[in-house]
Amino acid sequence: MNARVINLTGATPVLSKLKDLSDKNIFSFHALPISSYGKSDVVGDPRAAISECHEGSATGELFDNFFFASGVISESQKLTAGLYNAGASFYITSGTSTANQIAISALYEKGLRILVDRNCHQSVHFHTQAIGAEVHYLCPDLRTKDGEISAWSYDHLEQTLLNLQRSGKACDMVILTAQSYEGIIYDIPGVLERLLANGINTRRFFIDEAWGSLNYFSEDTQPLTAMNLSPLLDKYPDLDVVCTHSAHKSLFCLRQASIIHCRGTSTLADRIETAKYRIHTTSPSYPIVASLDAAQAMMTGHGKALAAHSRRLVSEFITGISSLKSLGGEAVCRGIFSSHWHIHCDPTKVMLDVSPLGTGAQIKQLLCNENIYVKRFINDVLLFNFHIGINGQAVSTLLYALNKISQEKHGHIGSKTEVSDKFIIPYPPGVPLVFPGEIIDNEIRNKIHEYRKNGFLIIAA
Repeated sequence: MNARVINLTGATPVLSKLKDLSDKNIFSFHALPISSYGKSDVVGDPRAAISECHEGSATGELFDNFFFASGVISESQKLTAGLYNAGASFYITSGTSTANQIAISALYEKGLRILVDRNCHQSVHFHTQAIGAEVHYLCPDLRTKDGEISAWSYDHLEQTLLNLQRSGKACDMVILTAQSYEGIIYDIPGVLERLLANGINTRRFFIDEAWGSLNYFSEDTQPLTAMNLSPLLDKYPDLDVVCTHSAHKSLFCLRQASIIHCRGTSTLADRIETAKYRIHTTSPSYPIVASLDAAQAMMTGHGKALAAHSRRLVSEFITGISSLKSLGGEAVCRGIFSSHWHIHCDPTKVMLDVSPLGTGAQIKQLLCNENIYVKRFINDVLLFNFHIGINGQAVSTLLYALNKISQEKHGHIGSKTEVSDKFIIPYPPGVPLVFPGEIIDNEIRNKIHEYRKNGFLIIAA
């Protein structure tokens, strides 16, 4: 029998648009590492592994039971649990909104009171309302001057819980966000340790750690993670802590890939498994499961190197920004609320004040014209997420684009020649291309453009 090639003759607006976007080779400084163009400087092309994530309808004895795993899925989940210092981990293929519902349901019993961080994702608020829980809210008491970014202070959290406890309305469960999109990271182990030591009776905690998967692979952030709990569990054996990761935001895996981690009492993992069976779709995506398996293998072998490389690229970007006259190092905004002991800055997030060049909306659009995607901006500040899908070429392209916008803004484009007052150095290797006092003509500009195009960092110093 001869095989036939199926040609799609009808309109395919979604398929066509996705193909167009893929062909544009966009550098995404938002999320979903696999969407950012180019190979990883550390592991090569991660899409090769994801392309091996096959679909299939075989389950049970031919594969494994997704809900009550005892075979290959169980084996992979145990590897993931070890990677994140969890007692148990569970794969979710219908997104972190579903994972959050499962986590809350596993911890909640009818009649319990819950304290919810108002800055939690909408899925938390919808689900706590849907289950009919008595909910009290932790309102943020820290705000930036423009009011756009908020957080809670430790004292405010403790006093809120103690006041409810004294009034006879003690909260049996606490739901907190561990990390904001803007890069605020709370010291969750430190917060829990101090709460429990200061007389808080709560023993059930759900931590929304959606943006925090990469934090587990670097010494500067790992101590802040929700599963870093060994000393506390020894001291409080009745403590239950569950966290969720929106894995696709930080790791090389497919969209809607999520993980639930837990540490605590002997029944906690079983409660999560049961809640997963009750809430999760009965048609899980096996390509997503496979991509989570591939992600744990990738991070086992290269997690620390990937996290370290992201930090190096941030450093290179800040160095490059410092050399741009229209921006400079002072345009980098970091350390929001850092005077509070429990609040830390995500080293892979950079907020850049672009007001010398235009509004945030304007610069976002101009960068988009250069095939650079930025999602979040606050007034005139753009947020760049240096996830593990960002490579050196992306950073060089971003710096080149910002420099181009700067030159257009200040009328330097088109000048035939100019005299350099700095060394202009392609890195690597770090050998000056232009010395102070030398003329920059079109030939030099073309060389600089080629260097940038090929992934070199151009430094003016």
